[in-house]
Amino acid sequence: MTGQNFLNFLVGKTGQIGLLDKNVNDTSYRAFMLDCLNLVLKDIQNRQQSWHWRWLEKTATAPTVAGQIDYDLPTDVDTNKIFAVYDRTNDRTYGYLPYDEFVKLIADPSNSSGEAVLYTFWASMIKLWPIPASVITFYLDYISLITALTDATVACEIPAKYDNVVIDGALVYGYKFDPDMGDWKQQQAIYEAGIAKMIADNGAMINELGRTQGHRTRCIGADNGKHGAFPLDASF
Repeated sequence: MTGQNFLNFLVGKTGQIGLLDKNVNDTSYRAFMLDCLNLVLKDIQNRQQSWHWRWLEKTATAPTVAGQIDYDLPTDVDTNKIFAVYDRTNDRTYGYLPYDEFVKLIADPSNSSGEAVLYTFWASMIKLWPIPASVITFYLDYISLITALTDATVACEIPAKYDNVVIDGALVYGYKFDPDMGDWKQQQAIYEAGIAKMIADNGAMINELGRTQGHRTRCIGADNGKHGAFPLDASF
């Protein structure tokens, strides 16, 4: 859904009553609920447990500049959640060093130039070493921040199958603002259940899913001849 869709569903569309029973043209309340929606998105952003949300994985590219060590990080990077920096031209993945170790090892980066092999971070910049001696394109795999919603037809980055979780979260704020609409504590429990489902889905790997088997594979020798299945060495 888009930000506009969410607001219309919560506040109401022309001729319809929304979940929060407000006039669709109440611009102040729409602005309030938009702030609530974006607080929900920030909360979901921070619910990444043990692993990131897979739908926030992104890859950016940037050209190097001969003699330049510092390069801007993408504006939507989630702090320094960088997974890999690599150079496809020379088929090389750069190694990472924490900045304190980088400084101990390389006090004056300007002493070396060539094809980069290491990277580190400092002051919202990524540093490549040796300092690139030529122009190439390097790639950066990272975890992005969720883009804030607006009251417009721009799709939400959270997968559509979790629209109900976003709505449930927004209703928590709506019920806190107007307790006559509902019990925010009960609504919070519904929202938390949705978050738990998102986390469980996010942790599932495709190779952990059950594999389809034909009846022959499933029966012959599957349980050493028990329950009517023939053993593999059966003779007739």
